[in-house]
Amino acid sequence: MITFKNIKISKQVFEEGLAIPVLYFEDENGVDWYTLRDAQWKGKNAFIAVGQDGFITTWSDNPNFLTLCEGVSVYEVSPKKLPQDIGVQTYRYQAAKFIRVELFAVEVAEQRKTDLLNLATAAIAPLQDAVDLDDATDSELASLKVWKKFRVALNRLDLSTAPEITWPEVPENVA
Repeated sequence: MITFKNIKISKQVFEEGLAIPVLYFEDENGVDWYTLRDAQWKGKNAFIAVGQDGFITTWSDNPNFLTLCEGVSVYEVSPKKLPQDIGVQTYRYQAAKFIRVELFAVEVAEQRKTDLLNLATAAIAPLQDAVDLDDATDSELASLKVWKKFRVALNRLDLSTAPEITWPEVPENVA
């Protein structure tokens, strides 16, 4: 199995007919990527490129289609071990194991909460203005109460349970 750690660009060659240079890579031991690939790849396994932070940055059944950059490491892996959802789920690769990462669930929840709070504030402002001016209708008073309850419910959410959050329903055509 091919392991190509902590790669760096060893040279750039401009070839006739190409607008950009061809990049050559070597690993931390000075081994050339193309030499290693051509000598050892048997066409049966998949490849992953892993950043220095352990996150998988790219993968392919064919090493020619990997997106390589300095600092990544390349590992040949059995296609049976490659997670089926690797195209939609974030993974780290550590000690030859795929570790599923639930990225940013709390951050996504915080953004949704902010968006919903902004929606509530926009709905509440003109209703509250009508109340402040003693010019609110019964319908506006009812709507104001529903929107304020919604905003309170949002502020009481425990976002640390993301993504398992029960969101309050957004008020629709109130009274």
